[in-house]
Amino acid sequence: MKATSITDAEKGYVTTNQVIRGVLDYIGAGSFEEAARLYSHCQEDIGYLLISKTPRERAVQTNLAKMFFLAKDFEKAAQILEGMGESRRAAELYERTDQYDQAAEMWAREGELERAARNYEKSGRWQTAADLYTQVQNFERAAFCFEKLVNHFLAGKYYFQLKRFQKSMDLLQKVREDEDHYLDAAVMIGNILAMHGYLDMAVAKYKVVTRTVPLAKGSLSVYYNLAQLLERKGEVFEAMKMFKETAGVDPDYRDVSARIRELEKRMAERVEISEPAGEEVLEVIEDLEPVEEVEAAAASRPGVMAGQARIVSVMEGFEFLKNTSLFDRLSLSEMKQLYNITNTRQCPPGELVIEQDQPGQALFIVKRGQVIVQRVEGDKISVLVELGPGAHVGEMSLVDQAPTSARVVAGPEGAELFEITRDQFESLIASDDKIAVKVFRVFAETFCQRLRRTTAELSALKAGAGSR
Repeated sequence: MKATSITDAEKGYVTTNQVIRGVLDYIGAGSFEEAARLYSHCQEDIGYLLISKTPRERAVQTNLAKMFFLAKDFEKAAQILEGMGESRRAAELYERTDQYDQAAEMWAREGELERAARNYEKSGRWQTAADLYTQVQNFERAAFCFEKLVNHFLAGKYYFQLKRFQKSMDLLQKVREDEDHYLDAAVMIGNILAMHGYLDMAVAKYKVVTRTVPLAKGSLSVYYNLAQLLERKGEVFEAMKMFKETAGVDPDYRDVSARIRELEKRMAERVEISEPAGEEVLEVIEDLEPVEEVEAAAASRPGVMAGQARIVSVMEGFEFLKNTSLFDRLSLSEMKQLYNITNTRQCPPGELVIEQDQPGQALFIVKRGQVIVQRVEGDKISVLVELGPGAHVGEMSLVDQAPTSARVVAGPEGAELFEITRDQFESLIASDDKIAVKVFRVFAETFCQRLRRTTAELSALKAGAGSR
């Protein structure tokens, strides 16, 4: 049977056998581009048939994978490479075709657990992704995945460890009193409140817990922490009572016996105990029982008192960020998602924010102060523009990894910046298509405006040069 050429294929109709024979002949002759062109001209997908009829010799399979790659049929190229044990190359091609489950499996085979986790996350396999992120100690992504799984405790715990206390507080308060980790969550909430100086709220939270969780070996940390907070607030008699109750269960628990002796001494000397100053409040947190040491509470607990008020975290800087032009199309819920991936960065005067000719890593929005955009040419540094609150730089880094065109440094008075890294942004848009469309539309408009402005400036320069 005559092999099919590209010219034959372009005439209209050929048989699959003719195409397969033609592709294999081209591959055998080393004409990969011609083979790819012949294959890609077929409207019907004959790739799997071609794979089934190709000899299994490694060299032939390698050449077939090369042909599929040139034809931009990356999925089939990846399948062949997977079969050959080329897991890394297969994973890269699976990623290009959004075959995230397959890519994740390949990266896991290669021991690239973080990349495997990233792909499992993109495919919506939150539990597998969370487990892998935990294994490689990427707690930020683990927290995000546990949040998607509606595992409020683990998500809140990891955000707590990352010191993202507002997010942690929001999630930990969703842990129900009938869940195994309710006690652990309550301790973390108390720690957060005390750390930020809200002693009254911390005490109130602990008192709610002590009304629902009986004093026992597994709940000593709650009663001990409450006693410390009461002591700090100057409520000496109540603190003493709580310390003695704790010692009644375990007299050797931490330094409870020493604390009782100290309080008795101070009370005997009639020393007035007042509420500590702001700096001393931090000592409360250093003394509080670590979350990791809290044991599981009793299986059965009375329900939380009806009407218990929930603590609400105020998102500092949220209104400013929401009113930034980049995000004015986002709804409130979408904006909150964006806020939760945003970091705040304090930059002293002159600190480097973005380096010229290096791959960009993040978008920055000026909250306070100024940043200076510079162009570096050899030893010469030219100031292009100074940007104040509300301005943004580095947005190109969220859409490509090309070298940056300018250097950005903090102004003479320093700057406070909102920062969104490329990894955080990619994870967000991968989980929410609506946000991706809205943000990319604004980016496109921003780029078009800059292009029009540049074109107008070039036209003006040319016009001025022509008139001379």
